[in-house]
Amino acid sequence: MNVKFSFDKATVERRSFTLEDVYQTIKSLFAAHNFPYIFEGDALSFSDKDHGDDFAVMWDIILSLLRSDWFVECAASCVWLDEDGKEDILSQAEKAQEQVYD
Repeated sequence: MNVKFSFDKATVERRSFTLEDVYQTIKSLFAAHNFPYIFEGDALSFSDKDHGDDFAVMWDIILSLLRSDWFVECAASCVWLDEDGKEDILSQAEKAQEQVYD
């Protein structure tokens, strides 16, 4: 399983960030749990490590991002890929943010 992120450069810059700032922030969240990453063009992907808790840890990171206004505004895509197919995670941002405020 893996998760792939891409970002809207114009929106990132409008928020006074750089793409490198955004990539570094995302990488640091996943690096804290030693998830490997690769760049695929402008997309940043993270893969599981085949540990039993990878799914839960990755989703905790993803949910924290979905609850962040900067991430939701700057992300062009966020896609989860596993043996069951792929899922557009960014479309769930509103639901994730509602859970914080309920």
